[in-house]
Amino acid sequence: MKGMLVLKNIILRLKLGAENQEKISSRDVPITVVWTGEVAVGPSIDYSDVCDALADFDEKEYDYIEDLASDILNLLRIEYPGGHWKVTVTKPFPPVSLKLESASFTVEGGENG
Repeated sequence: MKGMLVLKNIILRLKLGAENQEKISSRDVPITVVWTGEVAVGPSIDYSDVCDALADFDEKEYDYIEDLASDILNLLRIEYPGGHWKVTVTKPFPPVSLKLESASFTVEGGENG
């Protein structure tokens, strides 16, 4: 039997942006992670442990959402190798020429690629 665990909008506080002014202070960055895989009796993935692992990213600094998403995916694939992971990083109100609610980037991989 296959199952899916979705942890929606885990908030990391970090400095994010390619422009120096974006890194003056930390911002809340929502992260959504999805795990899919074979389900046994009991929890397949302990979401409390996943949140603890992601806490290592709190207060870090990244230029690009793509790099943050890739680093999180790599950690999850190492710490929880069974199954397939999808990571979405959302940057609220990025500084662009038009008003934009958010920009997001999704990366995925795991057991099946």
